[in-house]
Amino acid sequence: MTTLADAKTKEVDTGIREALEAALARGALPGEREGFDEAALTAAALFVGRTANGRLAGQPAIAIETLGEGANGRFMRVALINDDMPFLVDSIANALAASDITIHRLLHPVLSITRDGDGALAAILDDDAPGARRESMIYIEADRADAKARRALEKALAETLADVRAAVTDWAPMQAAMQADADAVPDEEGAALLRWFLARHFTLTGHEVIHRDGSSNAPLGICTRHDKPLIAPASLDAAFAWFEEGKRNPLVIKSNRLSRVHRLVLLDLVIVPVREGKEVKALSIHAGMWTSSGLTATPDKVPVLRSALSALMDKFDFDPQGHAGKTLVHALTTLPHDILIGFDRDTLERLALTFMSLTDRPRPKLALASSPLARHLYAFVWLPRDEVSTARRFSVQEMLSMAANAPVLSWSIALEEGGLALLRITLDLREGGIIPDDVLLDRQLKQMVRGWAPAVEEALAKTEDAGRAAALAQRYAGGFPMVYRNGAGPDEAAIDIRLIHGLSGAGDKSIRIYRNPEDCAERLRLKLYSLHGIALSEVVPAFENFGFRVIEEMTTALDGGRLGNVQRFVLELPAGGDAQAVVDRATIVTEAIAQVLEGRAENDRFNELIVTAALAPRSVVLFRALFRYLRQTGMAYGMATFAETLRRAQGVTASLASLFQALHDPVGREDAEERIAAAQADIDAGLEAVTAIDEDRVLRLLRAVINATLRTNFYSDAAVEALAFKLDSAQIPGLPAPLPWREIWVYSPRVEGIHLRAGPVARGGLRWSDRRDDFRTEILGLMKAQRVKNAVIVPTGAKGGFYPKHLPNPQVDRDAWLAEGTESYRIFIRALLSVTDNIVNDHVRHPAKVVVRDGDDPYFVVAADKGTATFSDVANAIALDRKFWLGDAFASGGSNGYDHKAMGITARGAWLSVQRHFAEMGVDVQSESVTVVGCGDMSGDVFGNGMLLSKAIKLVAAFDHRHIFFDPTPDPAKSWEERNRMFQLPRSSWEDYDKALISPGGGVFSRALKRIPLTPEIQQILGVTETEMEPGALISAILKAPADLLWFGGIGTYVKSAAQSHGDVGDPANDRLRVNAEQLRVKVVGEGANLGITQAGRIAFSLHGGRINTDFIDNSAGVDCSDNEVNIKIALNKEMAEGRLSFDARNSLLESMTNAVGDLVLEDNRLQALGLSIAESGGAADLASYVRLIETFEESGRLDRAVEGLAANDQLLRRGQDGQGFTRPELAVLLSTAKLALQDAIEHGELATDPSMGAELMAAFPAAMQDKEADAIAAHALRKEIIATKVANRIINRLGIIHPFELAEEEGCSLADLASAFLIAERLYDIRALWADIDAAHMSEDARLALFGDIANGMRAQIADILRSVPAGTLPAAGHDLLSKGVGTLAEQVDDLLTSEAQRRVNAVTDRLLGLGAPEALAHRAAGLFKLDGAVGIAALAGRMGVDEVDLTRAFTHLGEAVGIDWVQSAAARMEPTDPWERLLISGVARDMQQVRLDFLAQCTANCDASDVAAHVEKWLQKKGDRVRQFRTLVQRAKAAASPNVAMLAEIAGQARGLLGR
Repeated sequence: MTTLADAKTKEVDTGIREALEAALARGALPGEREGFDEAALTAAALFVGRTANGRLAGQPAIAIETLGEGANGRFMRVALINDDMPFLVDSIANALAASDITIHRLLHPVLSITRDGDGALAAILDDDAPGARRESMIYIEADRADAKARRALEKALAETLADVRAAVTDWAPMQAAMQADADAVPDEEGAALLRWFLARHFTLTGHEVIHRDGSSNAPLGICTRHDKPLIAPASLDAAFAWFEEGKRNPLVIKSNRLSRVHRLVLLDLVIVPVREGKEVKALSIHAGMWTSSGLTATPDKVPVLRSALSALMDKFDFDPQGHAGKTLVHALTTLPHDILIGFDRDTLERLALTFMSLTDRPRPKLALASSPLARHLYAFVWLPRDEVSTARRFSVQEMLSMAANAPVLSWSIALEEGGLALLRITLDLREGGIIPDDVLLDRQLKQMVRGWAPAVEEALAKTEDAGRAAALAQRYAGGFPMVYRNGAGPDEAAIDIRLIHGLSGAGDKSIRIYRNPEDCAERLRLKLYSLHGIALSEVVPAFENFGFRVIEEMTTALDGGRLGNVQRFVLELPAGGDAQAVVDRATIVTEAIAQVLEGRAENDRFNELIVTAALAPRSVVLFRALFRYLRQTGMAYGMATFAETLRRAQGVTASLASLFQALHDPVGREDAEERIAAAQADIDAGLEAVTAIDEDRVLRLLRAVINATLRTNFYSDAAVEALAFKLDSAQIPGLPAPLPWREIWVYSPRVEGIHLRAGPVARGGLRWSDRRDDFRTEILGLMKAQRVKNAVIVPTGAKGGFYPKHLPNPQVDRDAWLAEGTESYRIFIRALLSVTDNIVNDHVRHPAKVVVRDGDDPYFVVAADKGTATFSDVANAIALDRKFWLGDAFASGGSNGYDHKAMGITARGAWLSVQRHFAEMGVDVQSESVTVVGCGDMSGDVFGNGMLLSKAIKLVAAFDHRHIFFDPTPDPAKSWEERNRMFQLPRSSWEDYDKALISPGGGVFSRALKRIPLTPEIQQILGVTETEMEPGALISAILKAPADLLWFGGIGTYVKSAAQSHGDVGDPANDRLRVNAEQLRVKVVGEGANLGITQAGRIAFSLHGGRINTDFIDNSAGVDCSDNEVNIKIALNKEMAEGRLSFDARNSLLESMTNAVGDLVLEDNRLQALGLSIAESGGAADLASYVRLIETFEESGRLDRAVEGLAANDQLLRRGQDGQGFTRPELAVLLSTAKLALQDAIEHGELATDPSMGAELMAAFPAAMQDKEADAIAAHALRKEIIATKVANRIINRLGIIHPFELAEEEGCSLADLASAFLIAERLYDIRALWADIDAAHMSEDARLALFGDIANGMRAQIADILRSVPAGTLPAAGHDLLSKGVGTLAEQVDDLLTSEAQRRVNAVTDRLLGLGAPEALAHRAAGLFKLDGAVGIAALAGRMGVDEVDLTRAFTHLGEAVGIDWVQSAAARMEPTDPWERLLISGVARDMQQVRLDFLAQCTANCDASDVAAHVEKWLQKKGDRVRQFRTLVQRAKAAASPNVAMLAEIAGQARGLLGR
C-alpha cells in the first residue's frame, strides 16, 4: 500500500470495520456486488479503514494496492478519503480514464465520522448526527498497472483532488467575481450572458486577473495552484487587441488546458476587460465549463444566441412556427453552444444554414470556423451514420491536420436525426497553423465517403475506357475494406486494382514504389500485390537485403483475400540515402524485388547493390553466381564482405560487368576487342585506388574468373532457367589441387552444380550432393578418383554434382522431394548442354548465342551416381530432345543400356582382384573356403553379386545400415543358396535370412538395439572376450575380425590410417564405427564399393602385410562397362542416323552382346590387377625407379603427391632398409597415372592413322559387332582415343609401370614413339600369343609373375633397339615391315648364333624360371627374347647394308667376343642401379656396347665389299692386335674384380668407343 499521508496507519477497529462494511454494501449499485463476497467486502472495508486512519486534516488520503489474479485478469484497488465535496467521483473517474485504466468497481459512501487527537478514525456516526464531520470514502477496483504507472496515477489523483478542493473552496468568491464583471459589462446581452452563466449554466473552477505584462493577481480556484496562466502570451495580446478594437464583450474562447474538475474537457474561458476609462488595463478571466443544462438549452433562452436567432429569423423572414423557423431553432440548439457562442454573426449564420440544409437533404459535408482569437480551428463534419468509424475519424483528422498544418486538440461526436452524425474536431493553430480551403476539403470529404464504387469507377475511367472501368470497379471496388477506403481513397484504389488485375497467376507478384510529399529524403513506400498474401517473415528479410529498413506495414485483403492482397510498406534507406533515385529506377527495382519474392532470384545481400550501387539486376545475378562459385572453391570471403566490396568499389564493379559483357555478349562482336581492352584498363585503374587488401583480392578474383570463362549461356535463351559458365581452371588462382582441365559451373536460384573434367574426352557420374556449401570439394575428390579409375577406359575422369536448393522435406512428402531433385537434375543437364558443342553431319556446331573462346569441344558424357542411379533415362531424354550427337549414349545404363546389377559386372571385376590376391597366396577362392566379413546386404548390387561369385566362401559376419548378421560356421553350399534366394527378391534385408540356416551362436540383430549379446561363437569370429556390445562397437569389431577377406559392398568409409583424424576422412556419419587400418586382421580387402577405406588406410594396411588394391582398381568394371556401352552406341548411332540401322535392331544387338561386353570388361580388370602384381614384384629394388617416376609425373603436372597420398622421397626410399617396396595402393595411383600419360601421348601422335591399327580398334568391340558393323567401328568418332587407350593399357599392364618411362628417358624418345616401338616388338616376336599362353597355363603365381617380369625385361631391350634402329615417328606397320624379315631369319638360326656369354645369360633366365615352377616350354619361349637381344639392330643394319643377316650377326658376335665387349654388355644388363643417374649410365654403357659394334660394321660399306664383312672384321683385328690385347687386358681386370661396378664399365665403354671408332 502507498499513501500520501505520513501518519502511521493503525489497525481498524472492529466496530469501524463493520460500519464500513455496511456502508460499502449500501453504496453498491445493482450488479456491483458481483464477485464481491463477504470476504472481499471485509478486505475492502479494512483497506478503506486503514487508508482513512492515515488521513491528515484538510488533505486527502490515497492508497493503491495490488490484488491477486481474478477470473478475468489482474487487478488493483484504490482507496481515496477526502472531505466530502462536489465533483469528487467524476473527477477521480476522469483521472483513471486519462491514465487508460478501466474501473471495474466503484463504491462511494459518504459518512459522518469522528477522529481522535491523532487523526485516526474514532467512530462512524449516523448520517443525521448533528454537527458531525462528513467524509467521502471512495473504494475502486481497476485493472492492475505496473509500479511506475501506479506512482504516476497516485500523483495524478492527488493533483485532481487538489484542483477539486481549490475549485470548491473558492466557489463563492468566483461567483462574486463573475457577478461583478456582469455589472461592469456595458453590453446588455453580454451582461445577460454572464448572469445566465451564474444561474447554474456554467461551472466555475478558477479565476484570475491578468495584466498586459502577464502578471496575475486575485487568483481563485485552480488558478491558485498553477504558475502557468490561463492564457498564453500571444493569446493575451490578441485578447487585449480584441477589446481595444471594440469587439463584443465578454469574449468566450476555449483554453488548451484540460480540466481536471468535473469533466475532462478543454476549459472554457470567459474574458471581460478591466478598464480605466477607455483603456483596457487588465483582463478578468473566468475558467470553467458549461453545465449540461446550459449546453442543451434552447437558443431562445441563451443570451447572445437568442439575439442571433432573432436576427436570422428577421433576415430570412422565417416563420417561427414554420418548417424553416423550427429547423433554424433545431440547428442552433444542436450545434454546440460552448463553441457557437464565440463565433461572429457571419460564421454562426453559415453554420446554421449549413445545418438546415443537411436536415432537409442529408449528405456528407464539412464546414470550418475559427475561434475569435484565431487560436483554434473548428471543423464540423457531417457523415452518414454507417460511415462513422474510428478509421474514418482518423482519416478525417489526418486530412484536416495535414491541410491546416496543426495538431488535433479534441474531438466529439453526436448522432443526429436523418441518418447523419456530427463529428466536431478542434485543431490548435497557434504553432504555424493555417486556415485551409474548406471548399477543397469538403470535396475531399465527399470523395472519401461518397458511394465507393462510383468513386473508384470514376478514378479508373481516367486511364481505362468506360466499359472496362465499370467492369473493374464492379469486380474489385466492393472488396476494399472500410479502413482502406478511409485512408487511401478511390484514386489509390484505381492504381491498386490495375496492378492486382494484371497478376498472371497464383505465384505472380507486382510491386509499386512511390513517395509521398511529406516523406523525408531516405523514405519511400512500397506496395506489394499478390493473389495470396505473403508472410512478413518472408518479405521483410527480402526488403532488408535490398538495403531497406521496414518502418510500417499494412495489409489490405480484397474481399477477404479472394480477389488478392495489397501490402503497403513504409521503407527507409540508410542515413544519407536518396529514395527519389530509387523511385526514378522503379521499373528496375520493382522487377528485381518481384523476382526475389517469386523465387526467380535469390534473397541475399547482393540485392542491395541494385539499390545502393545502381547495378542492373542481371549484373547482380552475375556477381552472385561468381561468388557462389568462388565459395565452392574454398574462398575465405563471405557474402557480406563480397557485397560490401562491390558496393564500395562501384567503378571497378561496373567495369567488371562491362568486361564480362564484352567477352561474352554475342551481340556487337565487331568492336569487342576494343571494349575488352578498355574494360581491362578501367579495372587496372580502379584497382589502383582500392586500398583495402581484402577488397583488392576479391576484385582480382572476380576478374580472374571472368577472364577464365571460356563460354557462358548468360546471353542465350537457356539463361532463363540456369546460368552456365565453362571455365579454364588453370587461369583461376588458388584453386585446390588437382586442377581440372575444364569445369562448368551452373547456377540458378533453384539448383547449383559443378562439372569437372580431367581432359577433353572424359566421363563420370553426376551426383546428387547433400553438401550445399562445399559440393565442389566433394566432386573434385571424386573426379580425382574417377581420373585414375578411368585409366582403363577411353575417356579420362570427370565428375559432376548438383545441389537442389528447394527440396521439400522427404519425411513429409517423399514424392515431392524426388520430383524436385529430378527436375533439378534436368535443369543441371540442360545448363551443361547449353555451353557444349554438338556434332551435326560430321561437323562441330557451337551452341547458339554463346561466344566460344576455346576450340571445338563436343565430347560430353555423363553417368549415374549416388542419388541419380535411375536418372540415365532422364539425361538421355534431354540429349535426344536436343538432338545431341551422342543420343542415348549421353548417359550410360539407361533403359536401352547395360544393367550393371543384372550383369554383376562391378562385383565380378572386383572379385577378380580378390582371386588374384588369394592366388598369389596359393589359395583358389573358387574351390577353397575362405572366411569373409563384409559391409552390405544381399539386396545391393556389389555386395549381393559379390557374395554369389564363389560357392566356397564362408560369410561369417556382415552389416548394413539396418542389421548386423552373424553365421559363425556356415555351410558354404547352403548359405550360398540362401544368399542367392535373397538376392532374387525385389527387396530384402538381413532380417529375411532364413534363421534356421544360421549356424549355432549366430543371428540377425537390429542396429537399433542398445546392446547385443555375444555368444561364444561370435566371440571366436571376432576374436574378442566381451559378452555384449553396443551395435557401433560391434561393427567396429567386425571390421577388425581375424577373417580372410573384408568385402566392401556398401556406402561409407570405415577404415582410415592411425595418422588420420576422423575429420580428415570426411564421412562424419561413420566416425564412431571407423577403425584404423593398422587394426585390421583380415588378409585381403576387396573394394567392390567406393571409399570403404582411405588411401592412407590402404597404404598402412599394405605396409602391415595386408593385400589390397584401391577402389578405383577393384571396381573399375562398372565404369568400363559404361564406356563400352557408350562407344558401341556412338558407332551404332551414326548408323541409325544415316538409316542403316533401326532403333530396335540396335537395341537387340546391344542385348545380344551383353556377355561379350562383360568379357571385354573383365579382361581389362584381370589385366589391370595383373599389372599391379607385375609392378609390385620388383619390390625394394625398384624404389628408386618409382621415386624418379613420381618426380617425372610431378614435373609434367600429372600428379600431386599430397593429393594422391604419396609420401616424401626420403620416407619412400627408407623402406628399402626393411626390404619393403611400393605398396599396391601406391602403385595403383602410378599405374593409372602412367596409363593416362601414355594415352595422352598416343592420342596426340599419329599412331591411330596407321592402317595396321584397325585390328586394335576392332578388338575393342564384341565379335558380333565386328562381324555386323565393321564399317561403323572403322569410322568411329573416337577411333584415336580408343586405340590410345587400349595400347596404353596393354603397355602398362604387360611391361609394368617403370619400363616405358625409363626407356623414354634413356633413349630420349617421345612416349608416342615408344608405343609404336612396343607394338613393333610385340608383333615381331608374337608376344601377345606368349602372354595368352602364360595366362592360360597352370602354374604358381610366383612363376607366372616371373615369366611376365622376364618378358617385360626382354621387351624393354627389344624396344630400346627398335627406338635406335628406326627413324623417329615410324609407325608400327612400317617398322614391322622394315624389321620382320631380318629378325625372322635370325630367329630361325638363333641357337647357332649365340655367343657363350649370351648363352650363359639365357640359361640363367631359363633355370630361374624352371626353378619357380614355370612350364618348360614357356620358360624357353620367354628366354628366347634374350637370345634375340640385338637382333633388331643387326636386322636393321643388314637391311640398310644389303647383306645377309646371319653373316652380319656372325661378324657382330665375333667382334664382341674378340674384343671382350660381350661381357661388358652382359655385366651391364646384370647390374641393379641404386639411383636414376646410375641407371642412365648403365643403360648408356649397354647401349654403347651394342651400338659401337653396329657403327663399326656399318663402316664396312664405305671401306670394303659389304658382302665380306667377316673378312673386314678379321683384317681389323689383326691390324689392331696390340690395341685389342690391351683392351682385353682391361676387360679381364674388370672381370676379375669381386663385384664390377659402374665406374669400371663406364671406363671400359669409353675405351671401346675409342678403339672401334678409329
